[in-house]
Amino acid sequence: MRKWKQICACCLAAVLTVSGPAATAWAGSPEFARTPEEWAKLRDNVMEYDELAGLIREYNVTVQKNQLDIGDKKKDDLITRDQFAQSYRDAANDMRDAIDGENAIADAGSEMAARNAEASADRNVEDLQVYQLTYDQQEANLVASAQSSMIAFFQQNHELESAKDSLELLKAVYDSTVLRQSAGMATQVDVLTALENVQNSQTAIDKLTATVDQTRQNLCVMLGWKYNDMPEIRQIPSVNMEQIASINLEQDKAAALENNYTLKINKRKQGNATANVTSESLKRTIESNVQSINADMVKSYQAVLQARAAYEQAAAEFELESKNMETAQRKFDIGMMSRLEYLKQKSTYNSKSTVIKTAELALFQAVQTYENGVKGLASAGGM
Repeated sequence: MRKWKQICACCLAAVLTVSGPAATAWAGSPEFARTPEEWAKLRDNVMEYDELAGLIREYNVTVQKNQLDIGDKKKDDLITRDQFAQSYRDAANDMRDAIDGENAIADAGSEMAARNAEASADRNVEDLQVYQLTYDQQEANLVASAQSSMIAFFQQNHELESAKDSLELLKAVYDSTVLRQSAGMATQVDVLTALENVQNSQTAIDKLTATVDQTRQNLCVMLGWKYNDMPEIRQIPSVNMEQIASINLEQDKAAALENNYTLKINKRKQGNATANVTSESLKRTIESNVQSINADMVKSYQAVLQARAAYEQAAAEFELESKNMETAQRKFDIGMMSRLEYLKQKSTYNSKSTVIKTAELALFQAVQTYENGVKGLASAGGM
């Protein structure tokens, strides 16, 4: 009994020391599926961009639910198209068995339901592979959503920093206006206007703070933490400009067609179709999918080029403003520039700094969207 209590105590201590996703959720994969080092990286209290796919796979509730559903279908022998169709026919038989001749309305309803089930069996194009591809697509979309949310988290933080810098300047303008009023150089209206600007800036900061926190909460829940957990969220990797320069659109379009989840699903469904009308309908859908995927890849590539141009322009403007800031700093240090003038220059510099940071993140997002398209998420239009 004492030994059992010691084991329980050790287990409890192990649970209490876990601070990452594993503290609130079981992993979707068995322990042997990853190395101890990989598990340690996923289970720490740090959120990193290159971990997002692994965290979604192991700790996202939707992904875990889908994995359980696949397991249940295997246990129920729902593997092939014929087995799925037979499940509809079995349901039709059960409905007809319920017809007992005592209630004409109920019997008519059972007969209608049985016929609908038989029609579903004839039209069925599902099998386990279709379900697996559908769930794989859902998981990939969740990863893409987590990527976008993490990028947005840092974009919102940059906006928040910029808003706080603006507030510092507006407070200085307000203080200056009050002094100017006492010297007869400003009116009460000027003072109230300056005060209103301060208050509006503070309101904007409060809203941005709430937005940042909401994004963090959504990320935490999506990746296995509790909504009120505070994991360390590491910075997004830098943009790889050489990678952008080496993009080969034609090769990537071919890869996007080969990898596209929607296209794979529809091709599998067409292979499963037994009715000519269903097969022909899917054939037209597949042709439309191909056109949509190619068009979406071109659109994503153009978005990358536009984001790169915006980033390069922001970089040039920031470089110029950096020189202006250096000059202002020297003048302020030797007393040739007032504090208010200095804060105005500092605010302009910080604004340009925010612009280049957000432009880099926008470029990173554009590249990620393009890459996700190559990996199977390019928009294929309808299913």
